[in-house]
Amino acid sequence: MVIHNSDLLKQYIRRIILDLLIIPFAFYLAWLIRFDGHIPAKEWGALTRHIAPMAFVYITIKLVCGIYRRLWAYASFRDIILLSETVGLGTLILVVVNFALTSHYSYRLSTGGLIIGGLLTLTLSTMAKYRHQLIAMFFAPWLRRMKSNPERVLIVGVNEAAQQLATQIYLRKCEMDYELVGFIDSYNGKGMNINGVEILGAPDQIPALVRDKQVDVIIIARQPSDREERWQLISTCLETAAQVKVLPDMVEVIEGRYEDPLTLRDVSIDDILGRTPATVNAESCQRILADKVVLVTGAAGSIGSELCRQILRFKPRLLLALDNNESGLYELNLEINRNGRSPLQLVVADITDWGKMNRVFQQYGPQVVFHAAAYKHVPLLEYHPDEALRVNIMGTVIVSEVAHRYEAERFVFISTDKAVNPSSIMGASKRIGELWIKSLSKHGDTIFTTVRFGNVVGSRGSVLPTFAKQIELGGPVTVTHPEMTRFFMSIPEAVSLVLQAATFSHSGEILMLEMGEEVSILSLAQRMIRLKGLRIHKDIEIKFVGIRPGEKLHEELAYSEELKETTPHPNIYRLQSPNGSIDRETLLGVILILNHSLRMSNGEQLVREGIFQIASHDIDGFLNRVTGLDLTRDWHQLAEGGATRVQTGGTVVHPIKRHIAESALPVPG
Repeated sequence: MVIHNSDLLKQYIRRIILDLLIIPFAFYLAWLIRFDGHIPAKEWGALTRHIAPMAFVYITIKLVCGIYRRLWAYASFRDIILLSETVGLGTLILVVVNFALTSHYSYRLSTGGLIIGGLLTLTLSTMAKYRHQLIAMFFAPWLRRMKSNPERVLIVGVNEAAQQLATQIYLRKCEMDYELVGFIDSYNGKGMNINGVEILGAPDQIPALVRDKQVDVIIIARQPSDREERWQLISTCLETAAQVKVLPDMVEVIEGRYEDPLTLRDVSIDDILGRTPATVNAESCQRILADKVVLVTGAAGSIGSELCRQILRFKPRLLLALDNNESGLYELNLEINRNGRSPLQLVVADITDWGKMNRVFQQYGPQVVFHAAAYKHVPLLEYHPDEALRVNIMGTVIVSEVAHRYEAERFVFISTDKAVNPSSIMGASKRIGELWIKSLSKHGDTIFTTVRFGNVVGSRGSVLPTFAKQIELGGPVTVTHPEMTRFFMSIPEAVSLVLQAATFSHSGEILMLEMGEEVSILSLAQRMIRLKGLRIHKDIEIKFVGIRPGEKLHEELAYSEELKETTPHPNIYRLQSPNGSIDRETLLGVILILNHSLRMSNGEQLVREGIFQIASHDIDGFLNRVTGLDLTRDWHQLAEGGATRVQTGGTVVHPIKRHIAESALPVPG
C-alpha cells in the first residue's frame, strides 16, 4: 500500500509505534496472569524471542483491514466490531501457527497465554482509541463538582440522538453548563435506566417532575408522529417554568439546516403545526437539474427563494433567479452566493414583459422552468382584478409560451388550493393558469406540469407572520372566524416536494401535495400565544374580525370530480379529471379578449366576472357578456371565415376564429 500524503504517513507511523508498545506489554502481562506472576525462565525467553513476529502479525492485519485509516474520535460500534475481528484474526493465526510449529520444535508457546494476550491487546487497543473519551469520563465527576449551579436538564424521548446528547452532557462537551436529571419516555418503564441515567416517568408527569427535580431545561429529543399528541407534549412542556428546547430531526440535518445533529433549537412554528417533514429522492432530482440551465420566476419571494436554495444543491450549470424586485434579488444573492462562486445569475425582469422574457430565453436557453411568480394576497387582489389578470394570468401565458417556443424540457407551474372552487380573484386567476398549462401541454415536447398545494409556513401571504407581529406588539391577535381552517406545510418541505414532483410528472398533469389535516386558525393563534409564554385573554386578546373578501372558511385541495392517484412518492398525488381540457387557442382567445375588456367603460367589472367565468369553464357566458351577442344564435356568423369584425353597441370587438367558435360553442339543433 502506497501512502502519498505526508500527514497521513505520520499518522500511520504514530499508530504503529503505539501498537509496538501495546502488543508486547499485553503479552508480557498475559504471561504474568497465565503463570500467576511467576514466569519460568524458559517461558520468558520463548516469549521474548517470538514477541517481534507476533507484533508483526497484528500490525500487518491492521494495515490490511484499514484500522489505521479510521478516525477514532468519531468511532461507532461498527468500528469496535472491526477492531475485535482484526485482533481476533491475529490471535487465531498465532494459535494455529503455534500448533503447526510443534512438530518442528520440542517446545511451543502457551496457548492460554496467546489467547489472554489477544484479549488484552484488544482491550488496550480499544482504550488507546478511546483515550480522550475515557479521560473525559474519568474527570467528569470532578469537573461537575467544580462548576457552580449547572442548569438541570430533563430529556424527553429515548433514541440514539437522546443517548448521544446525554453522553455529551456527561462529558461536559455541550456549549451550555448542563446537568442531566433523567429521561422521560412513554414506552419504557419508570425506574429503568439508560447508561446510568434513570427514566423518571411518562410525558404527563413532566410538570410534577420539573417542580420536584428543579428542572431548568426540557429537551425534546423525540416527538410523537401524531399532530395532536405532538402539540399536547409541547403544550405540557410549555406549561412549566422550564425553558423548552428541541433536537432537530434527521431530515433537517440531511437538508443542511444544522451541521451538528445535537444542535438545540427553540420550539418553532413547524413544531406547533405538528407536521412530520417528508423526505425526497435526491438522486432523481439530481437527474433533472444537474448541469442544466434552470429558471425560477418570482425568485425573491418565499417559494421562489427556497427553490433557488434547494436547486443549487443539485449543481445546475446555471440558475436564473428572475424577479422584478431588485432589492429581494440582491438580498437573495447575499444569502446564497456569499463567495460569488455559485452558478447564479440574477435577472431583473417583469414576467408580463413579452420582449424581455423572449430575450432571457434567447440568451440563456433555460431547460427547466419553475414558475412561482404571482400575486398571492387574497383580500388585496379582490380590489385589483386587473393586476390578477396582468400578472397571474397574462404573466403565466407569456412565460409558458416563451418556454414552449424555445423548447424547454420542463415547465412547472406553482398553483394553490385556492384554485379549487375559487371564491377569490386570486384563486380564480390561478385556476385559469392551471387550465392554460393543461391546454399548452398538448403542443410540443415540453413537459408542462402543475403542482398544487396549500399554505406554507412563513410565506408573505401566510397568516403566521401576521400573528407573530401582533403578538410582538402586545395584541390583539385578529382571527377572521372561529371555525376557519387552513392547510399548512413548511416552505422547505413544499419546495422539496415540488422538485420531487417534477421528476416523475407527465405533461398536462396536476400533481397535488399531501398537506395532512386542516389546522384551526383559532387554535394556531392560541398556540402561538402560548409559545411565547403569554396567557390568552390576559396578556394577549384574540379578536374576531369577520371573513375578508374572497376568503373561505375551509380550503380544498381537489375538485370533487378529480380522482386522486398515487405516485412514486407517498406525499404526492396525481389528479385525474374526467373533464377534457379547453382547446389552447380557444383559451388564448378568451384570455386576450378578457385583457382587451379592460379598455371598455365597465372593464374592471367585466374582468372580475370574466375571470370567474373562465375559471369555471363558462366560455359561452363570458363571451355573451363581453360581446353583448347571443353567441349560440349567432355562432354561424362568428364562424364565417370572411368575418373580420362585428359591431356591438358602438364598440368594435374582434371576433374569435372559426375553430374557437366551433370548439367552444354548442351547435344549435
